[in-house]
Amino acid sequence: RLRWAPLWLARGLATQHAMLPLLTTTCTAFHAPATAVHAGSCVPPARHAAAICSSTGSAGPLIRSAFLSLIAGQSAFALATEVPSLFSSSPDIFGTLFDAGFLFYSGRLLAGQAGLVGGDEALAEKLAGLDCTCTLSIGREPGTWMPKEWGSSGARLSLPLQLRFSEETADLGFPGEESMTGRTARQLCCPGGGSFVGQAGTVRVEPTGGAWSVKPTRQPGVGELRFFLDFPTEAARNDVTLPAGRVFFSGTCVDPELAQALGPTPGDVFVAPGSGVRLFGEGGVTTKRTDARNLYGALGETFLILGRFSLGPPPPPQASEDETPQQRAARERAEDEARGRAV
Repeated sequence: RLRWAPLWLARGLATQHAMLPLLTTTCTAFHAPATAVHAGSCVPPARHAAAICSSTGSAGPLIRSAFLSLIAGQSAFALATEVPSLFSSSPDIFGTLFDAGFLFYSGRLLAGQAGLVGGDEALAEKLAGLDCTCTLSIGREPGTWMPKEWGSSGARLSLPLQLRFSEETADLGFPGEESMTGRTARQLCCPGGGSFVGQAGTVRVEPTGGAWSVKPTRQPGVGELRFFLDFPTEAARNDVTLPAGRVFFSGTCVDPELAQALGPTPGDVFVAPGSGVRLFGEGGVTTKRTDARNLYGALGETFLILGRFSLGPPPPPQASEDETPQQRAARERAEDEARGRAV
């Protein structure tokens, strides 16, 4: 566990990054129209990349993109005179560093929005095809900016969902989602949705679309697993609600080769069957707040903490009455693999 300590710190920083209310500025010069892709089925490999609509239909992303482009242009114009001045008797070192930083920042964001900068494809390839159970635990968390009455009773909304991290590409349109990898991502399938027990009985929840990606970190072999699901309607349990719209998830994953070098895996890490990628068992769940306080997204994206999620193996196949010995052996192998025995 001591060897895993730096990764636990990285996991804490990644979770804190996702769980704290964020104000980040992103932009786009245009927004390509896209159609929603259903989360219940994955697109066959023969088809083109699926398009997933933007989480907001406001003009905020357009204004942010224009603002970033303006900053990049102004910084580049200033550097044209500041860089030569470095070799003069009165160099403007502070101004040069300031404009170079803004040019790099805005250029990196615009490149990601255009799909020129991707995520950690090596880790994503190993995670592609993963089937798992994602259990949402929605409720009040420390540091949330949700209304004071939201979740004040301490109630939780627990929602298990079966997810498949597909290898098929999902085009998020321009500018995409900055909290992930901009425009490019992969499809996230949620066949059948899920349910929980509310005051009026069983409540069905069926997401209509989703996508996932792995963002690289400064530590090789460690990535931030980011994904989202689109919920068409609000779901409520007592004073806790899972809002309609796009809900974001953030966790940490570790390459199996690095994990092997670190030694035995801690108990609360989920090992992806087949690939051996280690996924930390818990992560943060957030949603965007877009209103007049951030000029409807023009000044940046504000994320509100909704709760946490945990990842685990999918439910094992159920035995049938007319099961043959061969089918029983295949089912038992699948159960062993789901429990992480054959990795």
